[in-house]
Amino acid sequence: MSRTIPVKGIKETMAFLDAFPKRIQNGAVRSGLTAAAKPVRDEARLNAARASGKMAKAIKTGSPKVEEGGRVTIKVRLAGPHSFLGKFIESGVAPHLIARTGAGQGRVAVRKAFEGRGEVEGGVMKIGDDFVSGIIQHPGFAAKPFMRPALDTKAEEAVQAFAGRIRTYLKDKTGFTAPAQLDEVEE
Repeated sequence: MSRTIPVKGIKETMAFLDAFPKRIQNGAVRSGLTAAAKPVRDEARLNAARASGKMAKAIKTGSPKVEEGGRVTIKVRLAGPHSFLGKFIESGVAPHLIARTGAGQGRVAVRKAFEGRGEVEGGVMKIGDDFVSGIIQHPGFAAKPFMRPALDTKAEEAVQAFAGRIRTYLKDKTGFTAPAQLDEVEE
C-alpha cells in the first residue's frame, strides 16, 4: 500500500536545496523523510489491534530513499514477528475452509470434500487450546484498517515534520534558513 502526498512548495524547497552540495541535499531530505514517517508510524501503532501488542511493535519505519529521478520515498511497514497478522487485520479475511490434509491435497480437495464430492485425509490441528480434526468452516472477519487511516489522518502532520526537520538540518549544518513555502498538503 503506498500513497503519494502532494505538497505545496516542494519545488521551491528542492530548488533551494540545489544550492547545497549533494551530500547536504541528500542528508536533509533523508532526515526530513524520517521525521515525516514518525507521526504516521506512531498513529498506526496506536490504531493497531492489541491482543498482545506484538503487532504494533512490528510497525517499523524503513530507510529513506532518494531515487535518481528526484523522487524521495520512505515506507512505514510491517516487519518482524507477528507482522503477517497486520495484512489480515488491515484487509480482512474472507470465509474459508481449514483442514489438515495429506500430501497433494490442497484447497480444491478440501472444498470438494466439504461439498460431499470427495474425501481428504483428516489430520489433527490445534486451534487455541483445543485439538480438532475434519474440515472447519472459518467465518472470516471484517477488515480493521490501521495503516491507511494513520496516513490519512497524519498526512499534514507528516508534511509539517518534514519541513521542520529540513529547516533544522540546514540551519545546523550550514547556518542558512530554508524557505517557509513548504507548509501544507495540497487539497
